Amino acid sequence: MDRFDAAVIGAGPEGLIAAITLARAGSRVVVLEKAAEPGGRAATREFHPGFRVSPYTDELAAIPARLYRALGLARRGAVLAPSPASVCVSDGRRSVIFADEARSARTVPAAARAGLAALRRELAGIARALEERASAPAPLARPGWLASRRSRRYAPWLDGGWMSASLDEALRARIDDPLLRLHLAADAVSGRAVSPLLAGTALHALAPGAGRSGQAPGGLGRLGAVLANIAREAGATIRCNAPVTDIRVKGSRAAALIVGTREKVEARAFVSALDVRRTMLNLIAWNELPTALVKRVGRYRIGGQAARILFALDAPPDFALAREAEDAAAGPIHVTESMEALSRAHDAWRAGVLPDSPLVTLRLPSLADPRLAPVGKAVMTATISAVPSQMSDGGWTQGKRQHLAALALAAAERAMPGVTSRLLGFEAIVGPDIEQELGATGGDLDGGELAPDQALDFRPFGDAAWRGGRTPIASLYLAGPSAAASPFFLGMSGERAARAVIHDLKAGLRR
Repeated sequence: MDRFDAAVIGAGPEGLIAAITLARAGSRVVVLEKAAEPGGRAATREFHPGFRVSPYTDELAAIPARLYRALGLARRGAVLAPSPASVCVSDGRRSVIFADEARSARTVPAAARAGLAALRRELAGIARALEERASAPAPLARPGWLASRRSRRYAPWLDGGWMSASLDEALRARIDDPLLRLHLAADAVSGRAVSPLLAGTALHALAPGAGRSGQAPGGLGRLGAVLANIAREAGATIRCNAPVTDIRVKGSRAAALIVGTREKVEARAFVSALDVRRTMLNLIAWNELPTALVKRVGRYRIGGQAARILFALDAPPDFALAREAEDAAAGPIHVTESMEALSRAHDAWRAGVLPDSPLVTLRLPSLADPRLAPVGKAVMTATISAVPSQMSDGGWTQGKRQHLAALALAAAERAMPGVTSRLLGFEAIVGPDIEQELGATGGDLDGGELAPDQALDFRPFGDAAWRGGRTPIASLYLAGPSAAASPFFLGMSGERAARAVIHDLKAGLRR
């Protein structure tokens, strides 16, 4: 039986980046993936004859420029093109924000231009501070960074109410125009169940739900395939159709993985690219964990917050703004009523029912890449926010999925009248589907609720035992979406966990 230096659970972006980092450092690495192809969330597939799209999300979190260059993604064709614009449609009103500041100055109300420019600079500065923090080495034990002397450099995280204020309060303090505030709130919470009126929700503006990393030619599957190729070239072994069903623990130390029903994989270190609940409570027998740890992980708030509807259209929809500026339709198109409607949708989600008027974010991927649809036809995606993974009145029937599609089409009609008449077919993807296909608890791609007590160095927990991707189980590391710096950046959780493994292997801490 082979024994590896490190075994990685999951061949999504974080798991692959962890494997690349480990393999480039000379470690013997195996990646175990239950699906038939690597990539995880970074996937593209056919959902209707001739129509292809990224099924789980249109964009992932941003890959830091340093990591993007180190991986060599651009020269391998994984070029991520940021969305040129974002649109919000609300009660017949339309707001357009361009990525280019000069163009936004022509579409944003004059009274709000200075505030929007200042907000963008503020958020960019905070992002740089977070990236620097997440890139710093993580020793075995260290006091909480908010209390340490070195952390004083990261004061932007504590300024301006970003860790305590509601999203509505934070935006009101910076933006005068109500429609622009609603637009920015929709950008921040798209794909999540969030009341912008609740304290602590300002944090979502730092990890926006829409328009983050950019779209890859051919869909996100291109990114997943490139990362897998880089991992193989670095020397990692990727095994697909290899579901990890158990993490064996002996004496508070991870000892082996069980693949399928019987195969044992041994390694000096194990890196899980799954969320903390899936890793600790599904793959490890509860009687092998301290009772306090089981309770603590059980209290970690995680669950699906959105559904996806993939539409095949007989022709591109008629979007009026695209006639004025073609690239206005190349990014997210939010359809929502008000801040209060976002709050009511959050209440419905908590009750386990579908909201009457959810935030719907539309995308037209084939506009940027016509190869995703047959000639003359189009792909449209709809991300419906605040959709519970488990409904209070039972499971996800075909009727409920059709109701979701009807909600999405009604929103699309408000932005692009006549789109329903072009419908050829659709596929609805809900929380249980994502959990089954990706192993994400409840279909939660964020790896847990984004809240002050579950973000930054408090993700998943803030004490020294969880620093740098380590866990209280010796030889077991967390690189998935529940680890810092997710969901703010893509790839950093995988890189951080791998760097911790490399440090501990060199120090002789892992047998």
